[in-house]
Order: sequence, then structure tokens, then C-alpha cells
Amino acid sequence: MVKLTKNFGWQILGWIGIGCSVSMAQSVTAPLSIQPTGMLSATDIQPQPQKSTKVVFFGSSTTVGFGTTRGDRRWSTLLSRYLGWQEINEGLSGSTVSSAPRNNRPEPVASGVERWRNNVLSRHPDRVVMLYGVNDAFSRIPLGSASEPGTYHGDLHRMLTGMAQKFKPSQLIISSPQPNRATLDRREPYDRILQATAHQIGAHFIDAGHEAFPPSDLPDYSADGLHMNDFGHAIFASYLANKMVELGLATAPPRARGGNYLPGQPLAPLAGGFLQIDLRRPLTFGRLRTISATWVAPGRARLAIVRPDGRGGYEAIYRTAIFNVKPGTSNITVPDWWVLDYDRLAVWTEGNCLGGYTLAPNSIDRFVVPQGPIVRDVAANRGRILPQALAIHSVN
Repeated sequence: MVKLTKNFGWQILGWIGIGCSVSMAQSVTAPLSIQPTGMLSATDIQPQPQKSTKVVFFGSSTTVGFGTTRGDRRWSTLLSRYLGWQEINEGLSGSTVSSAPRNNRPEPVASGVERWRNNVLSRHPDRVVMLYGVNDAFSRIPLGSASEPGTYHGDLHRMLTGMAQKFKPSQLIISSPQPNRATLDRREPYDRILQATAHQIGAHFIDAGHEAFPPSDLPDYSADGLHMNDFGHAIFASYLANKMVELGLATAPPRARGGNYLPGQPLAPLAGGFLQIDLRRPLTFGRLRTISATWVAPGRARLAIVRPDGRGGYEAIYRTAIFNVKPGTSNITVPDWWVLDYDRLAVWTEGNCLGGYTLAPNSIDRFVVPQGPIVRDVAANRGRILPQALAIHSVN
């Protein structure tokens, strides 16, 4: 067995720095229909299963969705889709937890301690998910103590104890900030204070900053050293969805199913150097843990999950590391990826190593895109539809 652990509608233009302010407060819902080609329209991606839990996501630019190419690819929107939550996004780019001045100048945007009553309490949520503090560490806000206002510890204590007086502890979910290269050398004391304060008020604590993915994966998941890219937001949302199930805050989904397992059908090698997307049997909503593939020759490969983008193309959601293959069937373990209905299994190969099932001559079995090993989004009309079904499928 090979084990691999790697892996809204607007475009944010320009670089949003620590001192710039971009905020967003919106509720995301998603009603949809399948197009004749099997693609989904932009409105087709819906919360699964549908629930009415109203959740405020409170944080800074990562919560806004900076680093993504489309707003609906940010971690909070993906997480809400997977769990059926109603998303109320209260991210504010450049915001710190503390109101302490930075570099001897006033705070450029409102801090968490200053805005939580207006941006969280006034929304009357069922739950609050807080991802805050990366800018405090980045800017080296003084740590201080719980009794010192104008310091990270003091303002965090004031904010969280205030929330604990208005919400039940079970309604508060506090996460350490996303893994990032920019604060690797200084985040530890901030994270320890965050964890201790969350435990003090009885809130749920998730150490996403150390658990979502390892520092070795940062080159794959980082947009600019501080923020996550599309892949980073996707793997972060999937990690948090699994943590919500572990904490009893969400129901475990079914195992995702999809791909092609056709024993007895003849196999032929498929040309390498392409990203091949399965069209024959899309995935069903759920968690994906193991993918089985049948190889007919030695080579190298990378597995991926792609999602119809509503414009005739596909968005790359997850991808494994590149790995060596040899003839035979192998099971590749992935870190419990959450997928939606109509997501697709995909594989890139170097060499003609993946097997394909030969079915009807004109069958619509796979979408073939000339692409290198990085695996990127696929624009509309970029590839070709061909027969021969990919010998790749989910394992229950």
C-alpha cells in the first residue's frame, strides 16, 4: 500500500498586505442543476447534507479568503458546504486580535477585541468558528498577560471571556491560525496562549496550525508565505470538517464512491503526459480515504480530485505527491478528503502506465488535458473527450 499525505465569486486583485483592510460579511447558500454535459453550473454546488446551523466565521484575511482564485474556494465556504452550515463570513483582512498599535502607529483596521460584539454577537449564530491571531504573531504584538489590556494575551482574554458570557462553551470553536512560513519562527507562544485561553473558557480548541498539514507541504499549499492557495484552503477545510466530526459537532458523512472497477474487461495503456479526468462515474458526496488504480507499466503518477467550475472547465481541489508505480493494482491512501457530488477522480502520469478499460468505441469515458505534473485548473475547451475508462476508483 502506498500512503500519501499531501496533497466567492470574485477575484481578489492585487496584493492585500497586513495593513490593508478587506472585510466580508455574507451568508452563503447554494441551490443547483446538472447540465447535459455532466458539468455543474455555478449554483449547483450545494451544502450536503442541508442543515440550517448558522455559523459565524470570525478572523482576518485567511477567513476573507485571500489566496484563493474564487471566493467560493475559501476554507469557510467549503467547510459550510460539506457540513450543511449557513456561512456568515466576518473576516477582516489585516485585523489582529489585539488593539495594540503596530510599529508605533495606530491599528489600521479594527481588531477582534473591538469588533466581536458587532460582527459576531449581533449575528445571533448557532456557532462561532474563530481563526485569528496570525497577524498578531506576524507583527510581534506584545504577548503580555491576561490582565494587561493592549497586549495579545490581555485582549484575547477579554474577547474570549466576553464571548463565553454570551454563548455556551459548546458553541465556540477556536482554531490556531493556518500553517504558514511567515510566522514559523514566532508563533509558538501565541498559539500556547490561544489554546490555554480557549480551554479556560471551555471552548472547543483545534490546533489546525500544527495539524492541518505539515510544514513540508507549505510549498504546495502557500500563496505568498502567509496565506494559503486554493489547494491549501481545500485541504484546510477538509481537515476542519474531519475535526468537527471528531468533536461531535457534525455527523460523519458516507464514504464517497466513484470511478471505474470493471473486472474482466480488457485493459490497455493510456498515454502519459496528460491529466486524465474520469467522466464515466463521478464521485458521490462524502469522505474519500483510499483510491485504487491499476497500472500496466512502470512510471510515475499523481492523483487528483477536480470539481466542475460551472463554466465548462474544472477546478483542481486536491492532489497527491508524485509517486512511482509498477504493474498491478495499488491502493493509495489520502487524508480523508471531503468531496461533493459530481467531483471527479483524475490522474496525471509520466509514461503510459495507467490502464484503461476498452468499452464502446464512441463512449464518453474520460477528459484528456495536456498538462504537466503540477496539476492545475482546467479551462473550458482545453482538452478532449475520449473513450476508454480510467482504471481508477474509490475504495469503500
